Amino acid sequence: MQFNSGEKKAVAIIAIVAVVFTGVVGGIVSALVISNHHDDRGYLHVAIDDELVTVRPTEWCDVLMQNCTADQNQALRGQRAPLPIGQSATLSVSEDISDHPWLLYLLYADRNGVIINPDPTPEYKSSGSTFTVELPSRPDRVLVNIEVQPLSAVVVDGQYQVARGVLALNTTPNGFRVKQPSPQNPTPPSERDQEPSATG
Repeated sequence: MQFNSGEKKAVAIIAIVAVVFTGVVGGIVSALVISNHHDDRGYLHVAIDDELVTVRPTEWCDVLMQNCTADQNQALRGQRAPLPIGQSATLSVSEDISDHPWLLYLLYADRNGVIINPDPTPEYKSSGSTFTVELPSRPDRVLVNIEVQPLSAVVVDGQYQVARGVLALNTTPNGFRVKQPSPQNPTPPSERDQEPSATG
């Protein structure tokens, strides 16, 4: 079968259009798949007044502690959402967290900025039991830090489950100074300011 020059041009144009069409459609599909990548790491939503803050993990592992990631930039930068004294924050955990047991650490300071309990006992939340918690901050008990640690299925020495992630939010009110003496350097609280952390 012989093609004349007009038919050759038509076949060439059809072939070019088909290649371009395939490339465009493939590119669009790839872009949609990449942009809709599901982040399977847990997160927190913290509502303070009319502001909603999303807290991402600084460390995150799957339930079996096999696939782990760490966000060093976020760990160094930290997240902050000031909670005014006398108001409450509403903490909501994502399904990736609430589907499994998790720990809630709350760090409080007194009205002078001294940490009330530098090593707080966490609140244990069982699987599927708690999605939202109301966290008040009062003049005599100022909420300065919230930390959530989702637990894994890994048990050490039959005693406790290993935390598989860390999500923390500094809620120190604007203008409030937190003072905390260090065990290695027992400087009086009035002379030493530190960034609050619920777990050290």
